[in-house]
Amino acid sequence: MTVEQKAEKNPCVINLTVKAGADEIKGEAKKVLNEFVREAQVPGFRKGKVPVEIIRKNFAAELKRETEGACFRAFYPKAVDESGLKVIALEGVTEMKLDEATGMEFTALVEIRPEYKLPKYKGLSIKAGDTKVEDSAVESQLESMRKMFAKYEDGKEGDVVADGDFVQFDYKGEMDGQPLSEIVPDQKAICEATGFWTQVEEGRFLPEILEALKGMKAGEEKKSVKVKFPKDAAPEPLKGKKAVYELKVTMIRKCALPDDAGLVEAMKSESMDKIRADIRERLEKQSAEAEVENRRNQAIELLLKKADFDVPPTLVQRQAEAYLGRLAQQMQYAGVTSEYIEQNREKILKDATEQAEKQVRLSYLLLDIADAEKIEVEEKDENKKDQARAEKTLDFILSEAKK
Repeated sequence: MTVEQKAEKNPCVINLTVKAGADEIKGEAKKVLNEFVREAQVPGFRKGKVPVEIIRKNFAAELKRETEGACFRAFYPKAVDESGLKVIALEGVTEMKLDEATGMEFTALVEIRPEYKLPKYKGLSIKAGDTKVEDSAVESQLESMRKMFAKYEDGKEGDVVADGDFVQFDYKGEMDGQPLSEIVPDQKAICEATGFWTQVEEGRFLPEILEALKGMKAGEEKKSVKVKFPKDAAPEPLKGKKAVYELKVTMIRKCALPDDAGLVEAMKSESMDKIRADIRERLEKQSAEAEVENRRNQAIELLLKKADFDVPPTLVQRQAEAYLGRLAQQMQYAGVTSEYIEQNREKILKDATEQAEKQVRLSYLLLDIADAEKIEVEEKDENKKDQARAEKTLDFILSEAKK
């Protein structure tokens, strides 16, 4: 048997050509033929008593196929051992040729473990972040809590719309004198409505309309509110275009925030000092966790910069598919349209592949460092074990970083 190797563009992908002479494949061919003799059923003959000549004639194609399979199963593992390659996946077999008189030849496309020099991973220069929690951050959280317990009351005569209020209003849009309902009839929400409720808060509705509502009273109208639609997240006929809306406020519900005593009661707390202390403790914990994540990300980026090598494409594909699955869920929750996804498909796929390549490369780096440092964990599940070893290795790298 002879074995030849030829690398593809990616050095992790190898064409392994295996050749075996007639004498070498004779044993496998005989085993297959004997199996057919035992099991073949031919009219006029008892099972196991069919002459070999008739077997060869009646089952020529099946014999050839089964013999090819048997020879592959026999010689492929030997070829891998002889080649010395660290094969992680068999991607396919091409150019299978078999002739019992001359021998057999096939080419196996395999993916192998990448070869690279382990970079220096001790003493990495990691910059410390600022974990201090400012008083302004505590007060901002406190205001958010007040909004959580806000009460809404019908506006009084003369009240005007302000940030945070709920407002009911009628609206109708047009472009160049044509109603939007005729231009995009399937997009009723941005064309017109009667008695529409929204909160005056960023992201709740078209920003120019939210801004125009501020300061208006119940019963008041505005005739020429200009709105410019974005180029990337609007229906096709409206992308980058300008429209004009008519507005009429019909009702206002004012936002009443609780005072200190009301907030203490609503939160069932001891005092405002206790509420502030709890907020600060939570923010400090979040800040510390963010700093750990910041340090981990720095270490990862430094490692990836120090070791840029090709990785097996199959592993990249699996990681990319997993990444795209998570991204699809995030986009769905965020309300991203299928139209936007289709328009940005190439960029999304490119980003997914790049992220996947980094993740696969990082996995090899961390596990090889774990081997070098003899880092082990107690975990029976192999997939979870690799993940746990990688996490522990990253912690080790951070512990060895420059202070």
